Amino acid sequence: MKKLVALFYLIPVFLFAQKAPAKFGDIPMEDMTMKVYPLDSSASAVVLFDYGVAYISVTNAIQLFYERHTRIKILKKEGLGFADVGIRVYHEGATEEAVLNLKGATYNLENNKIVETKMSKEGMFKEKFNRNFNIQKFTLPNVKEGSIIEYSYKISSDFYTYFPNWQFQKSIPVRLSEYWAMIPQPFFYEKYMQGYLQLSTFKEERTNYYGQDVTASHYIAKDFPAFKPEPYMTSEDDYVSKINFALSHYQFSGEPLHEVMGSWEKLNAILLKSDNFGTVINKSGFLKDDVAQITTGITDPTAKVVAISNYVKQNFEWDGEEDYTAYPLKKVVEKKKGSSGDLNLLLGSMLDKAGFEVDMVLLSTRDHGFIRQSYPMSRQFNYTVCSVKVGDKVLLLDATDKFLPYDVLPERCLNGQGLRISEKNFGWIDIPAKVKQKTYINMDMALSNDGKLAGKINYVFDGYNAQEQRENYSKKGEDGYKKDFFAGKQWTVNSSEFKDMKEKDKSAKATFDVSIDEHANVAGDVIYINPFVSMRTEENPFKTADRQYPVDYGSKIEVIYMGKITLPDGYAVDELPKSKVVALPENAAKYTYNLVQQGNVINITSSFQVNKPLFLQADYPLLKEFYNQVIAKQAEQIVLKKK
Repeated sequence: MKKLVALFYLIPVFLFAQKAPAKFGDIPMEDMTMKVYPLDSSASAVVLFDYGVAYISVTNAIQLFYERHTRIKILKKEGLGFADVGIRVYHEGATEEAVLNLKGATYNLENNKIVETKMSKEGMFKEKFNRNFNIQKFTLPNVKEGSIIEYSYKISSDFYTYFPNWQFQKSIPVRLSEYWAMIPQPFFYEKYMQGYLQLSTFKEERTNYYGQDVTASHYIAKDFPAFKPEPYMTSEDDYVSKINFALSHYQFSGEPLHEVMGSWEKLNAILLKSDNFGTVINKSGFLKDDVAQITTGITDPTAKVVAISNYVKQNFEWDGEEDYTAYPLKKVVEKKKGSSGDLNLLLGSMLDKAGFEVDMVLLSTRDHGFIRQSYPMSRQFNYTVCSVKVGDKVLLLDATDKFLPYDVLPERCLNGQGLRISEKNFGWIDIPAKVKQKTYINMDMALSNDGKLAGKINYVFDGYNAQEQRENYSKKGEDGYKKDFFAGKQWTVNSSEFKDMKEKDKSAKATFDVSIDEHANVAGDVIYINPFVSMRTEENPFKTADRQYPVDYGSKIEVIYMGKITLPDGYAVDELPKSKVVALPENAAKYTYNLVQQGNVINITSSFQVNKPLFLQADYPLLKEFYNQVIAKQAEQIVLKKK
């Protein structure tokens, strides 16, 4: 990091009045004997306190320090996992944050006495997380139901631009969370709160800390409930209560202002010149011969793009790491494996060698969180895809998923907008879903008078559903795929046939000849049968009375179920569920259901559609009720009586 000369005189060190809620090892007996957390009897564990302080020291260099002290009560066996702890440690080149003074202990009650078991060095180890982060892991010893675990550590960092954020809300209740941010005068950090819970206390004042004039920001949260994820959410990190810091600029006396956050335009200029991003595209001339060979005899531009995309997907393996930069492409080509950044920048460079106009688009995946465009910082991104111009169309491409068509991005990328890094086309662009999650089922079954069904059922999978089926089929083989597909079903599969399970530009198809013994119920002269042999919606994913977060499907959904049931001789329909159409305003979601009897055959048509990927909180009650009505309708049975 940049060395600084005599910036100001240091005055004698003294600390601003702040301290941790308790001394390490000082365990109150009332916490030790707690059996149930009073505010949440279902809690498997509770954070008794989580205390942190972060500060920047300026002597002849800038150094960031971060101290933390955490204590957790384990209430149930489901909470034992909190004894495994990971500290994310940033590194850049040979420089890495250092974890100092790490200590931990477990406390158990034995013969009405609190017994401490200290953590040994054998319980500590480090492992790689991704290109810029390692994780310092440790495990607290002798943890059981009723234990209290405690740990503390200090991080020393040269990366002062990454001032630690602080998360008040966790997956278990938090009795007390307290954070101090001590920021010296020369530094200006943008701060933004997120989440839906109000802090108990927030104070900010000027004071002296370790001999420095600082702005002390003090945050306290008390009795925060557990954050409970709900279906169809993006990253939980988008919604938990949390304070975030982003370094805008700093200025020392007698020096010019140093911009850090800058602007998106500045980031664009930096990345275009970066050796592991922008220049990767127009360099790597060694790829020209490979591109020429791949595209030999192909004149259609789209066909060239398809050929190059297929080449990268078939010959290179994604290692699972999400990133937006690349190692030197010669190394990537040698290894035949790499991060999302490696593979997509390789794809971009090869398309460039084929004569296409190529830009890279930065984005944040769904599990990484949405982008706050008011804060132009590169760490909001964790992924990049290719933007390539073909005629008058701009296509977005990704090389990590072998089971998607060339111009369909993985679902993880469907997270709002991305930033196109370009000399000519710089700016924000939408990241749309080009395909749906679509399944079509057609069945033809005959019902016997003892309630057994026999016949054929056909599945056709499109879009992201086809991708999922192809991936399972490829990884598990045909036998493993069938085993998973029929798990939990009381079906006898007499024969099966699969088509186009490797042709990713077509629908994936599976046909089964089956016998089903337990679908219908026979009671004397009456047979009760539900018309949905497969893909029935039995449970509402939305259970809470209201919702604080948007419902984000990522892409549209369509499930079409059609078919016919041939009735047994000597039986007539006594009751037939009525047809129904349920629709949300502006056709945001729609369900159509229709049963028609023709002679001894009942024809079934069911169409379930979610026609927009994102529903805001205000839409939630209607969406929940929509599912309730679908579930109720699909639960209705056909009643047959012996003539």
